Amino acid sequence: MTNESGHSEAKQTVAAEFAWARDLSLGGLFIALGIVVPIAFHAAGGGHMGRTFLPMYLPVLAGAMLVSPLTAFWVGLITPALSSLFTGMPPVLPTMPMMMIELSLMGLIGSLLHRRLGMHVMLTTLVTLLCGRVVTGLSVLAALSLLPQEILDSAPAFLKGPIPYVAAATLTAIPGLIMLVVLVPAVVMAVEKMSLTRTAGLGPPPSPRLRGTGRTAD
Repeated sequence: MTNESGHSEAKQTVAAEFAWARDLSLGGLFIALGIVVPIAFHAAGGGHMGRTFLPMYLPVLAGAMLVSPLTAFWVGLITPALSSLFTGMPPVLPTMPMMMIELSLMGLIGSLLHRRLGMHVMLTTLVTLLCGRVVTGLSVLAALSLLPQEILDSAPAFLKGPIPYVAAATLTAIPGLIMLVVLVPAVVMAVEKMSLTRTAGLGPPPSPRLRGTGRTAD
């Protein structure tokens, strides 16, 4: 009985270490993609491509549904900071802090919904994007509260409050939001299917993940 218990604990330890290593490797991969993909978009179409197509969101959101919530949070937090450091995109102020807050919370929410609650990847993407708009509005509200009234009086109309800002940003980013709704589920489902196929090739998996749901089979 003791030997069986020790063997079971050893297997659990190995599984936990493997999951941690997988999380770290995938997290690093999606951070790198979060830097490289925006560079490609900017090179193809100029600086306005970031606001229109939200290229950094694609690897961060896709990665969030493939890693643990904690890793997803850190990927969302670190990616804008490293991208700003290495490429100057996004600008340090005011965009970078707002993107760090938005993407880290979006990553956390996306991972919790898909991997912990088993929500379908398409619905997870839609809910996460909606939460991101809310987080952006709250960030703008906090930033505006720190500015002197003289600056607020001379600011453009879309900077007068969080709702006009979010509305203007969302209108500009409609092509990017559509792209995310299409590509994020496609990437996540493709990676999950690949992982399931690889596991099946090695023998009957103990708990294969159901495609697109993030759940494990009973």
